[in-house]
Amino acid sequence: MKKRNIRHLIKILIVLLILAITIPAFTEEKPPIKLTPQDIAVSAGLKEREDAVAAKEKALAEKEKELSALNKEVDEKFTKLNALQEELKGQLGGAVKGKDQQFKNLIKIYSAMSPSKVAPLLDKMEDVEAVEILRAMKTDAVAKIIPKLAQDKAVRVSRLLGLP
Repeated sequence: MKKRNIRHLIKILIVLLILAITIPAFTEEKPPIKLTPQDIAVSAGLKEREDAVAAKEKALAEKEKELSALNKEVDEKFTKLNALQEELKGQLGGAVKGKDQQFKNLIKIYSAMSPSKVAPLLDKMEDVEAVEILRAMKTDAVAKIIPKLAQDKAVRVSRLLGLP
């Protein structure tokens, strides 16, 4: 047991000696560092640059915030524009369907009328309108109506229809 205590005591003494040697190295005062005017100028320049960079970073963050707000506004307007476009498509589609139905009804009426009654009506229309109506009618009905048109109108309409 004595050997063990002695060994333990030796270990403690060794540790204390090592600490005694190393502690003064940590506690020694080091001489103050002397700065030259050039070092001070460089340090001041670095400080100014750091301040400038910080200011630019702050300005950049503000610009990014503004840009984000503008992007959000543009997205909202784009969404509204798309909604309006869809609404207009629906309205236009309804108007076109209504006009198509009216045109089909007109063609049915003209097709049911005699050629001698339809011809004076077509004579009073613009050539383009008359051609549009005649193209929608059956060929045999058109063949009966064209001779009943005024001669100059019949020639113009025939040319527009692509007839010789």
